[in-house]
Amino acid sequence: MAYTTTSLDSFALQLGNLLDDPSEVYWTRAEKILTIQEALLEWGGLTNYWRARGVISVTPASSSFTDLSLSLPALRTRSWTLDQLVRQIQYSLLEAPNGISGSGMSGQVTINEILVAIQRARDRFVLDVHLPLSLHSVFGDPPPPEGLVTFPQSTVFLHRVSWQDSFSGLFTNLWREDAWSIDKSSPDWTLKPGTPGHYSEAELSPLQLQLSPPPVASGTLEALTVDSLPLDLTNPAQTFNIPDEWVHGVRFGALAQVLGGGGQITDPLRAKYCEERYQQAVGFARDARSILRVLVNGIPLPMDSLAALDQGSPFWRSQPVDLIRPGVLASALYDFLVLPPAIYSAGISLDVVQSCPIPLAGTDFIPLGGEDLDNLINECTHLLLLKCGGNEFTSTLGDHDDFIRAAAKRGSITKAKVRYFEPLFANPQAEWSRRPDIMETASA
Repeated sequence: MAYTTTSLDSFALQLGNLLDDPSEVYWTRAEKILTIQEALLEWGGLTNYWRARGVISVTPASSSFTDLSLSLPALRTRSWTLDQLVRQIQYSLLEAPNGISGSGMSGQVTINEILVAIQRARDRFVLDVHLPLSLHSVFGDPPPPEGLVTFPQSTVFLHRVSWQDSFSGLFTNLWREDAWSIDKSSPDWTLKPGTPGHYSEAELSPLQLQLSPPPVASGTLEALTVDSLPLDLTNPAQTFNIPDEWVHGVRFGALAQVLGGGGQITDPLRAKYCEERYQQAVGFARDARSILRVLVNGIPLPMDSLAALDQGSPFWRSQPVDLIRPGVLASALYDFLVLPPAIYSAGISLDVVQSCPIPLAGTDFIPLGGEDLDNLINECTHLLLLKCGGNEFTSTLGDHDDFIRAAAKRGSITKAKVRYFEPLFANPQAEWSRRPDIMETASA
């Protein structure tokens, strides 16, 4: 049953009264609605508050990798648009909120500066959080010379790689090594083509991968990658291909650049704050998970990390199974479900963390219980006062702290209700720790 405590219009009026702007002169209804929606998405990302069950189907012809943003787009949404984000930034900078057209702006900052800052912040977020994941197939027919494979320019990280032989159709999982270890284990490996078992990126230029040994026959290299896709900065409907609950990190990253980049708009205090909010969003997004439980034809399917699946059954991609057979495992990455190939068609039910079902019309209700509405009020008030700067803004920093503390408490309540919450959510985290894409620098 949905909450019917407070409508979007009613909540916006409450904010106007708290800000001493009941006539909505300084904070328009449109600005407040965007802020409420962002705060709700942020709350969902921090607390896993909304959870839902989605259903997909698999057949013997289905890929083993399922992107939930494509298969369950209503639950794992990636729909926040470039125009929405630009308007939010324009509101925060006291500029005319006319979106990517840039019409009516004061000249303190240009629309091009805002758009470039958004692109850079989005690229930075991809590097810092390792999102979004994509599946690529790179064909080697004939076999790549000397075992060298070149990837698209959009590739940021290669997370997992496997080789499928064209003749047999069998997959072999490839383990990441470097040139030193490969050379020491088999000094003449370059002269002995065979079925690749390892790959290295250590000694090559970016976007190139070395297979070891070089493939003796043609095949397909299947790679799970983190990609940075260019944004069409002329398209107001352009989305960011990251979960909606983390787009606020891109906003703060862009604002930090604009406010700290020199010129009339420079504001060191707000630039520092926005950078801290960006780093905070990155930290939370790295720990975020989306898949709670997997059921096949109504029967729960155990889960483990993808690295554990590769280690325990290196040829699982070539071994179709009855998915309800004991011992079959699923794997979960962020918004990615991994299943062994199926012998039979099956219905898959997924319990997932749902992106906030944000209210759109003024009569739509805020999807929170009354006990949490004050926390939402605190965060919205704080975000709306960002454009004021100075003491008016800094006096509300405690409101954001209260929001974060309330989110932590709500998350603890969720964990108390769901005792298996931590073991389930540990699967993707274990994957990144067992197969890291970046070595963290120790703090001083």
